[in-house]
Amino acid sequence: MRDLVRRQELEQAYDNIMVRENVQIIGQAGSGKSYLQRALSERLSGRRIIFKLNFTGLFQFPELVFRLRQCFESAGNQNAGLDYQMRRLHQEHPMHRIQNLKSLYEYLQALMNVLFQAGQDVVICLEDPEYCEVTEVQIEDLVSEFHKMSKAANIQLLLVSEKPFLKVKEQIILEAPEPSALWENFSEKEEQLWHYAKGNLAFLKALQEHLKSDSQFNAEAFFKPHHDYFLMLKGRFTDLQWRLLRALAATEQVEQPHAFDFLVAHKLGAASSVERALRNLLDTGFISRGKEAYQLKNPLLHRWLQHLYFHKSLSDFPF
Repeated sequence: MRDLVRRQELEQAYDNIMVRENVQIIGQAGSGKSYLQRALSERLSGRRIIFKLNFTGLFQFPELVFRLRQCFESAGNQNAGLDYQMRRLHQEHPMHRIQNLKSLYEYLQALMNVLFQAGQDVVICLEDPEYCEVTEVQIEDLVSEFHKMSKAANIQLLLVSEKPFLKVKEQIILEAPEPSALWENFSEKEEQLWHYAKGNLAFLKALQEHLKSDSQFNAEAFFKPHHDYFLMLKGRFTDLQWRLLRALAATEQVEQPHAFDFLVAHKLGAASSVERALRNLLDTGFISRGKEAYQLKNPLLHRWLQHLYFHKSLSDFPF
């Protein structure tokens, strides 16, 4: 499988950064956002100092604070012009004193002043902010605080997410690639893998790596590294929300999750309760609603649920 270069999108993002515009890259999981972000970072090397802050897997406020410091401190250490200023900033704003939103926003204001006074061009890359699970934080408000920082002449934002958070001059929207974009002459087996991964590039690459060591797909071995994480994730849902996720995962997509037959088949109870659970899953981004049907947004979670509860594997999807 060849790398998805996305030259046009790379040039667009690079040109926007060079004219000091904020950039927003939007796409579903596995559409190639991270690859494009890495390619852009390589292109900007020597022209911008890049701070990368990933929000995936953040559940506690202290974890957020630690990751913030790690992000800005590690990049600062690699730049002689920023090293002293960053160390001084963290002496004046030690992490143990950042215990609420007020002190966090004061830290960001001080950080903006340090970066502005340093006079070097910087890009702050925010990756997957929608996956932040810190209860004290409204992620839209936090992104807005970073947006305020970008009003300084030498600071720009690069936002990589599944949904828009900022008003920018141009949004770069990535769609999942078709098989023909990944293989010059794709086989039936490769097309089957593409459908099973739902076009998700990370999932697809993991499938190919797995099949290198075992010519037959071993679902138990493939999903084992993700098992504990998904079980931990289960704890954030109510019992009905989890049962609804399982029901939606039973097939590729569901047109009418309120339909009587669907509710009875999966023992989901009253339609009004299911509607509330459905709304929560939509609002938190675990499912999506297309023009015709509902489906899980994370294809890896979808296939794991199918494997765990319905004993479905790759061989059950001839496509």
